[in-house]
Amino acid sequence: MFRTSYLLRALVVVASMIPLVRAAAQRDDEQWLRDCREHGNHGDWSDRRERETHCEVRESRIRAPGGTVRMEGLRNGGVSVTGWDRDSIVVKTRIRAQSTSMSGARAIAGQVRTVFNGATITATGPRTDDDDSWSASFVTWVPRRSNLRVETRNGPVSVDRVIGEMNLETRNGPLALRDLAGSVHARTTNGPLSISLSGSRWDGQGLDARTTNGPLSISIPEAYSAQLEAGTTNGPISLGFPVTVVGRINRRISTQLGSGGAMVRAETTNGPLAIRRR
Repeated sequence: MFRTSYLLRALVVVASMIPLVRAAAQRDDEQWLRDCREHGNHGDWSDRRERETHCEVRESRIRAPGGTVRMEGLRNGGVSVTGWDRDSIVVKTRIRAQSTSMSGARAIAGQVRTVFNGATITATGPRTDDDDSWSASFVTWVPRRSNLRVETRNGPVSVDRVIGEMNLETRNGPLALRDLAGSVHARTTNGPLSISLSGSRWDGQGLDARTTNGPLSISIPEAYSAQLEAGTTNGPISLGFPVTVVGRINRRISTQLGSGGAMVRAETTNGPLAIRRR
């Protein structure tokens, strides 16, 4: 009886959490829509004449087909990926379209499509001129154990709670890596790079992350074990805890954290480096 009662209470708690998760995601969508509509004539197109902006969010869901999940070739939009304990992929496509009239902006948005080709996810839309434009960003949930290949030209990339082989790149935008494991290769050309490690050690081959122009911040849990290499070519270093450095203290740090382990390497060429405990 006790076990049955305990299981029922646990199921009630889990069931009660699902609407909360959905509600949080809905609030995020609503906030994005408000910001998109409020600042529609600013940002990427602020140097052009005033236009009307249409914003919308669409949701697509597929069963995970296996293989590397690819989201590449986005022109002006970001990619956010979160791992979860399900065998499905959910993509929320956030679309912003602009034209000289609201009807024109809606017509452009109506031609934007989220396309699934196996595990490859892309956004397609109409060709536009100087008066018209559109962008699409992906907010995505994938199975926690997934291989990823993500690339965008102008927009942020963030990946959270995923285990696998990952190649992540944005040319102009921030790059955020949180609670990852596996073999991760990440690059941003112009934008900040933030890394938040979790657990007691890196699980997998390691991390190799770099920004060319932007600050680098690394957050490390207490009692974390790894081989850490971090540095900046042109910028100051801030350490939030004492470390034993191999070689000279310059703009590059090479040290064993805890009992050592996989390599965690992160660098910036032009920007400050900050490492802190949490």
